[in-house]
Amino acid sequence: MEQYATETSVNSSISVGRAFAILGITLALTIPASVVTAALLNAAPAFKSWITMLGYALQFIGTIAIVYFVWNLKVTDLGKVKFVFFPLALLITFALSIISESLCSLIPMPDFVARIFSEAISLDFAGYLTVGIAAPVLEELVFRGIILAALLRRYEPRKAIIWSAVIFGIAHLNPWQFIAAFIIGCAIGWLFWRTRSIWIGIFMHWLNNTAGFLIGYYSGDMNVSVTDYFGGQMNHAIILIVCAIVTLGCIKAVQKIAPEQSNDDWRLETGTAE
Repeated sequence: MEQYATETSVNSSISVGRAFAILGITLALTIPASVVTAALLNAAPAFKSWITMLGYALQFIGTIAIVYFVWNLKVTDLGKVKFVFFPLALLITFALSIISESLCSLIPMPDFVARIFSEAISLDFAGYLTVGIAAPVLEELVFRGIILAALLRRYEPRKAIIWSAVIFGIAHLNPWQFIAAFIIGCAIGWLFWRTRSIWIGIFMHWLNNTAGFLIGYYSGDMNVSVTDYFGGQMNHAIILIVCAIVTLGCIKAVQKIAPEQSNDDWRLETGTAE
């Protein structure tokens, strides 16, 4: 069995250090992507939203290509996932989004940062394609399909999931999005490990980003928080308790449907080479 695992994969596991190196590659690619974006914006400013999406896509597609050619790391196979996981993932996503929004609201956001967030994404069709389609797909391919999958082949699941969530949070380069990204990253990572499919993560990421975009679209401000609509601290507290109960209930349901598997099982299924 060990011989089979070695022969079916090359460099399919990574250390935490290499995972951070992949993050570094992703962040470094913002430079050439920005250069391309700036040049195109200069030539066709009317297509700002589409050009922004192109620059974003180049950054992540470039990362996928580099780690493949340098370390032979491939995106984990997009395995099938039972339909029952999707409604559970929907409930977890919205419950954790409210919890993370509440935590983020405890950190005051400077006005200049709020302006940067507001100007970063256009509230139009191309802006939604960037936030609601490109981001869920491309970020899940990199942070779960490559980084987490490779970490799971070397470390026990808890360590791999937490480190991948930390890296996912750092990738957002600010404390407000770090909190939300870390929390949802832990949930997506855990479900990725349980279901062996990246589709559930893409679905959760899409839900989270689409909800944020729609709130921004209808309010006219991408910085509006759903917690602004709770109507008082008591209502807020009750909703947070309900969200915690819903999350725990969904976790229990997933545990019953998808048996726990060790990283040894992951290695045997996907192949490994140290």
